[in-house]
Amino acid sequence: MEKTKKTMVTKLTLFLIFNTAVIRDKIHKRLKLYHFKVKKLKIKRKIGKLIHSKQSISQAVVLITSLTLLSKGFGFVRDMIVAYYFGTGKIMDAFVSSQTPLNFTSSVIMGAVATVFIPLFIRVRKDKGEKESEHFSATVFYLSILAISSLVALMFVFPTQAVKLFFPGFSSDRLYLTAKFIRWMSLATLLTATTGFLNSLLRSERKFLAYPMVGLGFDFVVIGLLFATHKIGAASLAIAWTGGPLFMVMVLGFAERRYLNPFKVKRRMPEVKELLKMVAPMFFSSAFGMLNTIVDRTFASTLNVGAISALMFARRISGAATGVLGTPVMQATYPSISSYAVDENMESLSLTVKRAMKILSFFLLPISFALFPLAKGLTGVIFQHGNFTYRSTLLTYPPLIAAGISLFTTSYNGVLARVFYSFKDSKTPMIYGIIGIGINISLNFLFIHPLKQTGLALSTSLSSFYFTLVMLISLRRRFKTWFFSASYFIRVVIASFVMVAGMYPIMFFVKGSVRYIVATAVGGVIYLIMSKLLKILPKRFWRYLKFKKVPSSDVES
Repeated sequence: MEKTKKTMVTKLTLFLIFNTAVIRDKIHKRLKLYHFKVKKLKIKRKIGKLIHSKQSISQAVVLITSLTLLSKGFGFVRDMIVAYYFGTGKIMDAFVSSQTPLNFTSSVIMGAVATVFIPLFIRVRKDKGEKESEHFSATVFYLSILAISSLVALMFVFPTQAVKLFFPGFSSDRLYLTAKFIRWMSLATLLTATTGFLNSLLRSERKFLAYPMVGLGFDFVVIGLLFATHKIGAASLAIAWTGGPLFMVMVLGFAERRYLNPFKVKRRMPEVKELLKMVAPMFFSSAFGMLNTIVDRTFASTLNVGAISALMFARRISGAATGVLGTPVMQATYPSISSYAVDENMESLSLTVKRAMKILSFFLLPISFALFPLAKGLTGVIFQHGNFTYRSTLLTYPPLIAAGISLFTTSYNGVLARVFYSFKDSKTPMIYGIIGIGINISLNFLFIHPLKQTGLALSTSLSSFYFTLVMLISLRRRFKTWFFSASYFIRVVIASFVMVAGMYPIMFFVKGSVRYIVATAVGGVIYLIMSKLLKILPKRFWRYLKFKKVPSSDVES
């Protein structure tokens, strides 16, 4: 009996110990899951606050520049992977060429709409309230997507005819592959157009941080899909470049869903009619840069295989500079320029534009100069791997130097054109743009035979110089003030010239790839010293890096 009692007690004790351990483990697991969910929720809230936070101009420039710099870093990794797998051969030529008719369609329509949309959206929300601004944005968005979808559908049905129109010099095999890419990339075109509208909507609300932050995810998605699908060949490019914008639309579309609600589309809004009147001449103005690219690619289609890809890779590098340093300034200043134009505050408008031009000069002019000694090494370091051979580098770096000449004028033009747009004048940039395209075509005929693809890049740079000059003169005549500081520009040119003069001896005496690193470091130090001596350093620029909401009274600073 006693043995039975002891056995029962022992079993009961073991049962309680075992179950207590199980219960404890279950409680511990649930607590860990709860803490994980709490942390996840906190991260989501922080990301949401960052996406919906508003920034001043100075904050916006620094934040957008920092995130764009990071994004361009991943972008270069993405381009290095593309160059490794596809080089400058037929597949890459066909992929790049297919973007020309598709991107032309979406860029012209959505670029024009987005530019006109920002000042009108600001005015509607200011004068009529939040609900009317939601009706306005939804109506404009779906009208734009409908127009783009119609043209993309037309090219989907007749891709061969579209290729023949843009690239008459293509052989039958290049034509066939490019036509396939046009069909594969149709959905990506609509998604990219949607991200363009969302970007303009976010800028209208002064939420400058959201788009570049989500843009980092774009590169991750594209890189991941390239790694996962590269073995299937050409189609992997289409899959990767569809997945990237799809991710951005899902994230940003959810964040701004109240402005994209199809049930809020409203007929007979006077602001929509005003937008349609303004947008007609804007089509050509917004297409100015794209048309120059199309002209260059059309001429390049008559050259040997690899010329189109070489131009594309050259513009990837030069575009990184304008994307990191030029685009943030344009995006951050445009809402303020629009607001000052609405209030007719010409003093603040002039100061804002001059400040933007000085920042662009300080950062982009020395890069234009530095590309002369560094272009070849830079191209080799970034792209010369796998199928991107030394021959590909020789094809790419001369156009890079030619395109780099106009880094600063390209960004100038974006700021100056937006001054006209803010005063509802889209005809003046359109007229100058038409003349610029004519100059580019004439120079292409002149340079293509002696300089090949380098001549095409040089023609585009020279037409960009013309556009900057006539825009500055036109603004001076209209507003009786210069939106540009010539003395500051000359000082930056002097500093940049001294910088390059100090880089060339290092390029001559130091051997191997390390000379590019040493030359860049020495050049940077020389430029900073000269900037201090010539008093061209931007004042109080980096102190605005704050990740928090800005009071409405400080937004314009």
